[in-house]
Amino acid sequence: MAASDNFFQKAEQALKKRNYDYAIAMYQQGLSIDPDRLEERRKLRVAQTRRVQEDGGNTTGGKMFALKNAKSIGTIKKFGLQKKYEEQIVEIEKVLTVAPQHCSTLMTLAASFEATSRIPSALQTYQEVVEIDPGNWEAWKALGNIYEGQQDLEKSVECWERVKQIRPEDAEAGKAIRDLSAAVMMQRTEARKAAAKGDSFRAMLKDEDESEKLQKKAQMIRTADDAQAAIQFKKEEIKSDPENSRFHRELGDLYAKVKRFDEAESAFRKAAEVNPDDMYVAEKLATLTEQRINAQVEDSKIALKNNPEDAAAKAKLEQLLAEQNDFRLTDYERRVSAHPTDFGLKASFGRLLFENERWDECIGQYQNARKDPKFATEAHWMIGRCFARKGVQSVAIKELTAAVESISDHDSDRWKSVMYDLAESHVKNEDGAKALELFEELMSIDISFRDVSKRVDQIRSVG
Repeated sequence: MAASDNFFQKAEQALKKRNYDYAIAMYQQGLSIDPDRLEERRKLRVAQTRRVQEDGGNTTGGKMFALKNAKSIGTIKKFGLQKKYEEQIVEIEKVLTVAPQHCSTLMTLAASFEATSRIPSALQTYQEVVEIDPGNWEAWKALGNIYEGQQDLEKSVECWERVKQIRPEDAEAGKAIRDLSAAVMMQRTEARKAAAKGDSFRAMLKDEDESEKLQKKAQMIRTADDAQAAIQFKKEEIKSDPENSRFHRELGDLYAKVKRFDEAESAFRKAAEVNPDDMYVAEKLATLTEQRINAQVEDSKIALKNNPEDAAAKAKLEQLLAEQNDFRLTDYERRVSAHPTDFGLKASFGRLLFENERWDECIGQYQNARKDPKFATEAHWMIGRCFARKGVQSVAIKELTAAVESISDHDSDRWKSVMYDLAESHVKNEDGAKALELFEELMSIDISFRDVSKRVDQIRSVG
C-alpha cells in the first residue's frame, strides 16, 4: 500500500458521510505525498464544491474573493516567480477549498502541473476549467497543445476549433487547425498504406481519390454551395470513424443548415451516444430548438404577409413569437448559469431581459458583464436605461454619464443614443438647463438624429 492510500481511504469514508472538512484535509494530505492521483484530485474537488454549496457560498469565489484571499494569492504568485511549483500547488489547493471553481486559480494550478511535467494532471485541470467556463479560450489552447503533444491530433483540432468559435479573429487557432488537419490526413494515409500490405498501387489510387474528396468537401463546406453533397461527404467520414462524436456533430450542423431539423437532432443525439462526455451536444440541441422555432416564425410571417387579414395566421404568429421569447429567456438563463464567467453571454442575456422589461434582472446581468472592459460602455448605458425606466433618474444619470464619457467617437450612433438618453433623464429629473445643453450639443453634431431639434424647441418653449 502506498503511503498516500491511508489518507485517501479515510477521505473516501469521510466524503460518504458528508464530513467534507475532514475529507478535504485527508485528500490534501494524500495528494501532497502523491500529487498524480487524478481520481483522488477529482474527488477532492467534489468535496470542496459540496462543502461550499452546503454552506451557501459561491463556488467561483464571488466579488470579494481576491480581497479575502489576498495573502494566499500573493503567496501563490511568489512561489510561481521562485519556480517553487510543489509549494505553489499545495497553496493553490488551500485557496480552492473556499472557491473550487475559481477558473483563474485552476489555470495557475494547471500551469504548475505543466511546469513539473505532470501532463495528465494538467490535462485534467484544464478540462475542469472548460467545464466551468466553456468560453475560456486560453484553457482550450492549452488543451490543444497538450493533445498535440500526446499525438491525439483529432482532439487537438477539436480544441482549436473551440478557440476559433470563441475568437474568430485568432490567427494562431486558424493556423493550428490547418496544420493539424493536414497532419491528421497524413496519419490516415500512412495507416492505410500500412493496412494495404504491399498493395501499393491500390493504396495510391485510394489516397488520390480521398485527397480529391477532401478537397471538394472543404470547398463545399466553406462556400455552402452544395450542402447536400457536403452531407454525403460527412457521412463517408463517419463511416471511416463512427465513434468520432465531432463528425456526428458536424453532420448535425449540416442538416440544420438545410432545415432538416429531425435529422440534425438524430445526429446530435448520436454524438452524445458515442461520446457521453461530449460537452458541446447540449448546446447544439438547444441551438437546434431555437433554429426550429425561428424557422416557424419566419414561415408564419410569410403566411401573414401573403394574407394580412387572416386572423388565424396573426394569432399563430403571436403564439410562435411568445414561444420564441420564452425559450430564449429560459435558454439564456441556463447558459449563464452553466458559464458563470462568460461576460459576453451575460450581456446578451441582459439585452433580452431589457426587451422583456425585466429591469432589475437586466441590471444584475450588466453589473456582472462590465467586469470585462469590452462590455463596460454597453453595461453603463443599459444599466442607466433600466434605472431611467424604474424612475431612479439620479442613478440613471450617473451610469449614462459614465457611458457617454467612455465613447471617443462623437459621430457614432452609440454616442448619439447615449447622449439622447442622458438628456432625457435630465428632463425627467427636472433639470431642463442641463437637458437643453446636452440636446444642443447633440444637435450641433447631427441635427437629423431622432427628434433632437424638436426636443430643443420644446425645452426652450417651457424655459
